[in-house]
Amino acid sequence: MPLSMVAAMVHLVMLQLLSVTAIGIHRYASVDKETSVGASGGQAVDRGTSVGASEGHAEGQSRLGSTITFSESDSANFGGALGVANKAGVTRYQDGKNQKVKRSDGKFFWADSANRDENNYAGAKDFSESVSWGWHHPAGVYNTIPVGSPLFDGEMNIFLASDDAIRKFDINGVLKWAYAPRGQLAAAPSLCNASARRLGAPVLDEEDLVRPDWDHGGAQDKSSRSSDDFRVGDLVKVKAGASYWENGRELFRAGDQGKITGGGQDEHGKAGEVVVQWARTGRKSAVQLHSMQERFAHVEHKRADIASSSMLIGSTTSGYVFAIDLATGDELWATWASNDIAGVKGSVACKGGIVVVATDRCTDQYCYRYRNQTNPLTPGNHWLRGLSAVDGSSVWEYKTFQPMWNMVPQWGPGNSVMFQDWEGRVYSLDYRTGAEIFRVGGDIGTHTHAHATYDPGHNVVVALGVKHYCSSPADCGTHNAGRCNPYPAPGILPSCWTWSGTPGFIRGYNATSGRRIWELDTPEPPASAAIGMVGHAGHTRLVVTMGHNCYLGSPSKIWGMDPNTGDVRWFQEGPTLWTGFCAGDKEGADIRRAMGGREKCHPNSWSMPTMDSAGDIYVGNQVGALYRYGQSQTHVNQVQLLSTLTIGVATQDNAISIGDGVMAVTTCTSLIVFKTYSTDFSNATWSVSHSEYSNISDKVHGEDISHQISEELHDDISLTPKVDSDDIWSNDQPVYDPNIDGTSDYR
Repeated sequence: MPLSMVAAMVHLVMLQLLSVTAIGIHRYASVDKETSVGASGGQAVDRGTSVGASEGHAEGQSRLGSTITFSESDSANFGGALGVANKAGVTRYQDGKNQKVKRSDGKFFWADSANRDENNYAGAKDFSESVSWGWHHPAGVYNTIPVGSPLFDGEMNIFLASDDAIRKFDINGVLKWAYAPRGQLAAAPSLCNASARRLGAPVLDEEDLVRPDWDHGGAQDKSSRSSDDFRVGDLVKVKAGASYWENGRELFRAGDQGKITGGGQDEHGKAGEVVVQWARTGRKSAVQLHSMQERFAHVEHKRADIASSSMLIGSTTSGYVFAIDLATGDELWATWASNDIAGVKGSVACKGGIVVVATDRCTDQYCYRYRNQTNPLTPGNHWLRGLSAVDGSSVWEYKTFQPMWNMVPQWGPGNSVMFQDWEGRVYSLDYRTGAEIFRVGGDIGTHTHAHATYDPGHNVVVALGVKHYCSSPADCGTHNAGRCNPYPAPGILPSCWTWSGTPGFIRGYNATSGRRIWELDTPEPPASAAIGMVGHAGHTRLVVTMGHNCYLGSPSKIWGMDPNTGDVRWFQEGPTLWTGFCAGDKEGADIRRAMGGREKCHPNSWSMPTMDSAGDIYVGNQVGALYRYGQSQTHVNQVQLLSTLTIGVATQDNAISIGDGVMAVTTCTSLIVFKTYSTDFSNATWSVSHSEYSNISDKVHGEDISHQISEELHDDISLTPKVDSDDIWSNDQPVYDPNIDGTSDYR
């Protein structure tokens, strides 16, 4: 058997790569100190530029994002025979190198997780023959969780976001740099070309706070303010020796940093108070304007000198939105947009010099209208913000009717950006100003993990959601459905939630006017959707996946629909999850908790479908498998399963990217990179045991680390239950985390 084929087969269960020494990536670098590196040999310099970098930050947010750079000669990129990981965590499975290419039009090959541009490249035709190289965290398979799909810039470099860092690889797996952000990533990042001009926030009269020399006739140019002026949006720092207590509680102390969120003149037109929200305590305090200069100092906005307009933008759960340079990994700017951002879900987007991002985790009772919910723990964001891609300054903000969860912006007709909230309500805004164009649909009191999608060919925006809850399907439309009725007291009870078997909906709207064109009910809650050419005939299809995520006995389906009429053209039955967790979540939970990260990946039941230039559909499932569907050999208008890869863990919500000559996939633990070929291979399903390639007997990951990892799909009902109580496939019912699932009930 050829060596290249043997090497390729080694990769087929991507999780089980050999453990190696970890690279010493520090999540935060001190403002005054350089980041040190472990055994990698790379050099790390804290180059971050931020709002208030010179002044420091409040306690708990006093660190800059840090970058470690590597070269091809660094020891981290050395070593590792075929099938053996090097110090960077990269394992190669073929001797040949992928060809480096460069776009001449200045665009990216795959700029964001939703790939809002048309795809002109072919995917891998046979997974087993095509695998080129892969990556997982060098300290262990479960030591981090990727976020979003891989991104390709204009030179086919690969950018991988994960819980601990954002990493840049070249097309052959050479690690270039690693950036540790200011906390846990909240959404999938995107690549962006910033505008050459600064897109600053419009200055509104009602947002101008009283200045010590207020107005003086109003003739002063607002664009040339002195550093002593205070206004809404400014960051301030408490001077040394100043502190304030009220009713036995400390509101702020020396060194604390806060953001001015309101204030102005009093009712007599004189200097009044400003409201400051403090980062360390999360509390707000009112401060007399005349005392601002005595107690507080400005934290100056440092504008980055951007030599290159190409950047990666992202957000963190600690409230920051940031940009880093694609070439060097340097932090260009970071804006403290809100106290918290709910995650990990959805994505950040960029167009025309504007960054669109969901912020402000919703925590009050108004975020959960119509529900009898006393503890607002269900994660969601209720503000959408537009920031300047040049310096991160605020341009506009918009508050949604209900919180957003899987917020994936879609660029619509004209200057519109479209998205949906967690009730399936569609919004269209002007991405330049934040002005609302329309807001339509939504079933109040419901919750969906799905996102909206857009078909530019038919000018249709598609919303996915779940129908109004009923106590049981038989109770819908009867008086027994009252416990799920949003209108009378006490509102929708906690037991009324999205489960396996909850009916859903797919609704098509005119993307210009918001007029509903068609609607279709689904037997399972929708998970994701994408629109593209399917099959050799090149028909445009809306591909919708369905199924409740990470729930015992949850079935799954795929529908192919006409986006213009909503008619179902074909359907496929997907696998059923026969365990109470998405594949890999139970196996990795203990390690992730010990590492201090999030316990579960907890993705949707399906990843977002990706269609290649040949009309094939690529999609991952929660049972731990990757699928390729293509045109049926017997029926022109049908699809069939062409190839399957058992990967052992679930895939991300947005997992699959296709570029020139390469296809990359993110799972809940790893990155898998495939070569793409112009010729087809025979249909096949592959699965390889650890014993076939492990170089140490009775060891999965080598001598240093021993994890228990399944080589079996999670869709096999014969695996549950087993007699051994320690077996990972024991039939134990999961406890639903209210931070993820919205209820603490045992289901």
